[in-house]
Amino acid sequence: MRWAILIVNFDPIEGHEQGGSRRALVVSYEPLRALGMMSVCPITAAHTQPRNALEIPISAGQAGQTKDGLILVHQLRTVSILRAADMLDRTAQVRILSDPGLRTQVRQAMSIQLGLDVPGREDGALTNDHYGPSPFGR
Repeated sequence: MRWAILIVNFDPIEGHEQGGSRRALVVSYEPLRALGMMSVCPITAAHTQPRNALEIPISAGQAGQTKDGLILVHQLRTVSILRAADMLDRTAQVRILSDPGLRTQVRQAMSIQLGLDVPGREDGALTNDHYGPSPFGR
């Protein structure tokens, strides 16, 4: 259910990870869900102004968001679908992020987070494969 926004229980946590039950954007595709897992980016309403390219603003009203907030791509986690079992049992409450501009921003931030913006040869690959131009000038 890529682009779904679910309530996910992130506890237990370590260090600076986002914790507790909070909204999260599912960014993985169905094959991972078939394994009982999903990759998600937590959403916070504690901040509304991004501090870096890995924090994507999401406004109230987008996919059921009740307050302005940030999608924290730098907190990308792969978790068990059991962490969102309550919502998945009641699919009527699941909202989908449909804004193509926001989806593009999340994809770009994920490419930075995962280093897909780095030309392959700089990363030891045999070819210069990469997602696209980096906003960091690489």
